[in-house]
Amino acid sequence: MTKLKIISGATALMALGSLSLAHAGSPAEYFEKIDADANGIISQAEFVAHKTADGRHSAETAEAKFAEIAGDDGELTLTELEAAMDQHQRHETMDEADTSG
Repeated sequence: MTKLKIISGATALMALGSLSLAHAGSPAEYFEKIDADANGIISQAEFVAHKTADGRHSAETAEAKFAEIAGDDGELTLTELEAAMDQHQRHETMDEADTSG
């Protein structure tokens, strides 16, 4: 069970990599780009449509990323997106410190 959690955590971090690096601007601006119907919630369909639009991600990969970030309720809020991006940034900073020292 511990291995699964570690793998899931690594998957989440890889998933977030494309979130923080693939856009310019604030998390709120990125959120608005994904929230196609502007209802303040990103659905799985909106997330998958956004992530697959450039052809770099498969629907299956996008669905897995969404599940990691959105949690059990199946909806992604701005707060959840910001927290996921913040967590990714902290891990990225720690990785850089590990390789530079």
